[in-house]
Amino acid sequence: MKKILYLLAFVCVLALPACEGPEGPQGPPGLDGVDGEDGEDGIEVLNLVFEGQVTFSEENDFAIGSQFEIERGDNLLVFLEWAQAEGSSVWRQLPQNVFFDEGAILTYNYQYTTTFFNVFMQGNFDLTQLDPEWTDNQRIRIVLLPGFFVEENARMDFSDFDAVMELIGKEEKDIVQMDFK
Repeated sequence: MKKILYLLAFVCVLALPACEGPEGPQGPPGLDGVDGEDGEDGIEVLNLVFEGQVTFSEENDFAIGSQFEIERGDNLLVFLEWAQAEGSSVWRQLPQNVFFDEGAILTYNYQYTTTFFNVFMQGNFDLTQLDPEWTDNQRIRIVLLPGFFVEENARMDFSDFDAVMELIGKEEKDIVQMDFK
């Protein structure tokens, strides 16, 4: 008898989700909200990508920086043009380390707050001894990622510059040239 009851209960459990009834009555209308300002194409978050050419030197303490308003929760990514391959730039996200002979290590790095950022070099040796290829005319790109982009795409590899550009819907023509001091 118990087996029949279990079988009957099992059949009912399978059959219940398949049942449909008539649609219920229309609910009361909601209240109208206050209209906001119309945008051009939906959400536009300033210019999110900046590029500049910098020279790290003893005079600037091997660092460049700028005043830059960054909202709490937003993120700043910095990329350094590492090389040229087949006529295209190879971008690497900072920090990046360079290992020289005899244990010398050079690091390109950055830091930021809500009011400024800076990109800097540091090493376990005298940076004034570096060849100009490591210090002069370095192209950097700075990407401001609003917090909601990061939250919605948490599993994305943000070290891939091209993927980041695609995510934020920007192209090369959208990159704003900036004079870093």
